[in-house]
Amino acid sequence: MRKIVAGFVLSLAALGAWGAEMRSRGVSTAPILIDVYSDFQCPACKVLHENTLGQLAYDYADKGKVYLVHHEFPLPMHTHAMEAACYACAASRVGKYQQVSDVLFHSQEIWAANGKVDETVCSILTPAEAKKVRALVKDPAIAAEVQKDIQAGKTAQINQTPTMILTYRGKQYRIPGGNYDILRRFIDQLLAN
Repeated sequence: MRKIVAGFVLSLAALGAWGAEMRSRGVSTAPILIDVYSDFQCPACKVLHENTLGQLAYDYADKGKVYLVHHEFPLPMHTHAMEAACYACAASRVGKYQQVSDVLFHSQEIWAANGKVDETVCSILTPAEAKKVRALVKDPAIAAEVQKDIQAGKTAQINQTPTMILTYRGKQYRIPGGNYDILRRFIDQLLAN
């Protein structure tokens, strides 16, 4: 009985929380997988983050219908995007990926202009978390994690951010940008079939 209750609690936690690396949300067995490729310095990615992904996570990922996975895809033309991606990945190791993503997108115009990614990220971390994130961001494994996402994006022929790849029953649909109402109708239509 204790194992069943523990399993149920873990399942509930998985539904409403970001994944172990804090870069995914929902359950991996959901009928729809959505891979999101974005760049923290991209204005269109900011719009997607602020107007679509939160509602998508609440309406579908938290209910086990969609497994939402975020991939870092910093574009070379954005001078601070790679640094921001590395900080977000480092923050995922202390369970703060979503909070760091939120602050990076919310304050995008400021840190993109002044280059103060560290200051922006650490503004929402405790001193202990900030110390750990600052150490982690220097770890080559973090840069390798971002490079792995970039390579996955190149393999998937991502040529703009944001891009979402929705996979349902083995078929992939490429969704550039993401108007929530259109996306919601499309997901509902897929799930109804």
